Amino acid sequence: MKTLKEIISQFVSINETEWKLATKILKIRYYKKGDIICYQDDIWTDFIFINSGLIRSYIINDEGKDFTRQFYFNTPESNIINLFVTDLTSLVTEVPSCRGFEVLIDSEVTVYSKEDLAYLTKLSKKYLQLVKTFMELAYLNTDNDYHNLLTRNNKDRYMHLQKTMPSLLEKVPQYHIATYLGMTPVSLSRIKQKLK
Repeated sequence: MKTLKEIISQFVSINETEWKLATKILKIRYYKKGDIICYQDDIWTDFIFINSGLIRSYIINDEGKDFTRQFYFNTPESNIINLFVTDLTSLVTEVPSCRGFEVLIDSEVTVYSKEDLAYLTKLSKKYLQLVKTFMELAYLNTDNDYHNLLTRNNKDRYMHLQKTMPSLLEKVPQYHIATYLGMTPVSLSRIKQKLK
């Protein structure tokens, strides 16, 4: 498991005084499986680091179909996007979120409110740089996800997930995996059978 301090230290060098500033205002929250952290159409107000557990973001379309957009978890295979739970568009612009966030496995999270982030970025340019870097990485990740969805076939997308996030395949219901990969559960089942 990665700590928040380790992640921050990958991008900016912070001293103990700067770290204490960040820890003084953080909040720890606990969520149970099935909890909704934020509903689709709510305004997102927090920047969350996942300490343990598993959360997904989802979109429900006009027909009521549920599509998984992203998974958030803290394991050795996590990248920075999987560690931070937020809807940046909603957080920054204060518009309703196009996504909801559901807890799949009991989770412990570290929470900074939008106001907390503003406070930190005013106190230290390092935190401002960190927020900027995270936003850039979030954009690049979204761009990469869309590229993969549009250019890879179903089998290749599944094999890529198998390679990059294997622990998800054991923890997440298959219908969430299927919608995350842009396919039906039946198509996913067929691919898995062919790969055995």
